[in-house]
Amino acid sequence: MKSIRILLPVLILICFLKVAQTQNTANEQDIIENIIENIAAQDENNTDFTNLLEEIRSLIQNPINVNTAHSRELEKLYLLNKNQIEQLLKYREENGEILSIYELQLIPGFSTDLLRNIAPLISTKTKLKSYQSKSLWQLLLLRSEYSFEKEEGYFTANSNSRYLGNAWKYYSRYQLETPKSGIQFGITAENDKGEAFFTHPNSTGFDFYSAHLQKKSNGFIQQINLGDYQVKFGQGLILWSGMAGKKSSFTTQNAKKYQGIRAYKSSDENRFFRGAAIVLNPFKQIQLATFASYKKIDASTEDVPNPTYISSIVNTGLHRNRNEMKQKDALEENLYGGCVNWNIKNFELGISYIQYTYSPKIKINEKAYSQYYFKGTHNHNLSFTYQCQISNFHLFGEIAQSKSGGKAILQAANIHIHPKLNLESIYRKFEKDYHAHFSNAFSEQSKNQNEEGLYFGITFHPFPKWTIKAYYDQFEFPWLRYKGSAPGTGHEYFSQIEYTKNENLSLYFRYKQENKAENTVSEFISTPLEFEKTQYRLHLSAKPGSQWEIRNRVEFSHYKQSEKSENGFLIYQDIIYRMQQIPLQFSLRYAIFDTDSYKTRIYAYESDILYAYSVPAYYKKGSRFYFNMSYKISKKLSLYARYAQSKYAHTEGIGTGTSRIKGNVKSDLKVQLKFRF
Repeated sequence: MKSIRILLPVLILICFLKVAQTQNTANEQDIIENIIENIAAQDENNTDFTNLLEEIRSLIQNPINVNTAHSRELEKLYLLNKNQIEQLLKYREENGEILSIYELQLIPGFSTDLLRNIAPLISTKTKLKSYQSKSLWQLLLLRSEYSFEKEEGYFTANSNSRYLGNAWKYYSRYQLETPKSGIQFGITAENDKGEAFFTHPNSTGFDFYSAHLQKKSNGFIQQINLGDYQVKFGQGLILWSGMAGKKSSFTTQNAKKYQGIRAYKSSDENRFFRGAAIVLNPFKQIQLATFASYKKIDASTEDVPNPTYISSIVNTGLHRNRNEMKQKDALEENLYGGCVNWNIKNFELGISYIQYTYSPKIKINEKAYSQYYFKGTHNHNLSFTYQCQISNFHLFGEIAQSKSGGKAILQAANIHIHPKLNLESIYRKFEKDYHAHFSNAFSEQSKNQNEEGLYFGITFHPFPKWTIKAYYDQFEFPWLRYKGSAPGTGHEYFSQIEYTKNENLSLYFRYKQENKAENTVSEFISTPLEFEKTQYRLHLSAKPGSQWEIRNRVEFSHYKQSEKSENGFLIYQDIIYRMQQIPLQFSLRYAIFDTDSYKTRIYAYESDILYAYSVPAYYKKGSRFYFNMSYKISKKLSLYARYAQSKYAHTEGIGTGTSRIKGNVKSDLKVQLKFRF
């Protein structure tokens, strides 16, 4: 280690010379894209990423000090697994203060590519923004969105389907924080396009309101939450509300990090808790969290036979017409629960419990595949979770059971075999009668039910500028499922080769293949047939000048089932320009795409205005472009704007039902003002 410390100043000098020539290519968009894009491609729940966007931007504004941060703080970086965190802490303990973030390359498991991605999120010193040193700071966001082409819902003669509002979406958010006292307060209000606004049946103004109050301290009472909040414990088998990572390019970073109870700041109108929560620290190594919640959520009701019962839970959050208004707040949800966590140096144990009651009774459609779905008014879940670090082995897992007796198991290991090689394996088994409405664990399906699988992931750095990532996942569905009228099996393979030449240039090539069975539509009977979907991607990020960035992507998609074969492709060009003389930044994209159907759709993350996001599925044939602009008018006021347009070929309409637009063009405008004072 002494020889390393002698060579360290020379290494740091070389790195600083490179940085002097240009800024790091990795920025906010790179990090967000890497995290969100993979999740969105497999997400069936239209997850709201607002909280994640805010957390990443908060880290960029207030980087974590790698010289003082403890394990819990480093877990907030998302991009580090437990082994990498332990290696960093060990290096810091043996060598003292880290002089530069580039020194992290000397730590086993920290590649050039990883450092490039986490560089905007870390620092060797605590850097407080001016507002953090204040006793109080406030944030106000005002956003409007408008669709130029009107949907069928605005014109239909059917009074139950006709939209009750205009084509504008309204969003506002107020945030107040007192950093010294640990108090955080916020209010969010949203009204979707087509929803009534200060008119009948929504005379109160916005369609959705959310508020939270959070107080943190270092004493016996560590945290108090009132209003809206999220709960995230263990590996997500019973409690992980909000977004959770699925299979992605983070092949060896699938262990969920402890997040506990957090204030809710998103606009998803159903998937959060509303009530009170408290976190206690009765002993140094023991933490106790308890919570209670009551709220109404959207659902479809059936009146025959009496009494009324719930046939499905609706998570769209849309209340544009009378039909959708009937679903609003149709289901009452009462719940309470808690978690006890015991944490010593390299070992952590947790026990979580939740009980919830619904009114009226839930009775999902009685199709063959839904035979083991939850039915009734009451459910509860109990789980035991653990994680431990033994040398270069990180073991983690959770075991849970629901009221029905159904069990769920997730057991995993992350092994740091060599400074350049990291392996991860995950075994999960969710029984067909396991019911956990707030689960969000690692899985193939959106529900943690009726699935068994074994996952292997690898991250390899053969050379300083090269990274190879891959995973293989074999899974089985013991019972029937939606779009699968028989038990089935499947597998998924992913590989990605990344090359980071320097701070100016990086590229990667990705190959992904998925095989499983899906029903074919027949006049008489639906039969599951195996399909194969293959995707190829080549992505380039470059910085030709100090103010310019470009991103290019070419992606192909192929789908085959029996004798049927379909293809699709996407090509796009991104340009990002940051002016030096004035605080103005803009970005634009032009994309062309052509897919035979929705089965060969291709997802791509799009740059958006602050605290907003867009991950559309490109399909059919056409082109799309968007233009983003941000301008800092003063220290307290910033303006953001975005215009996007899609144009399709060989089509007379876009969308279906009341959302259908006549013609082949769809265009939208977003405008936002941000006040910070």
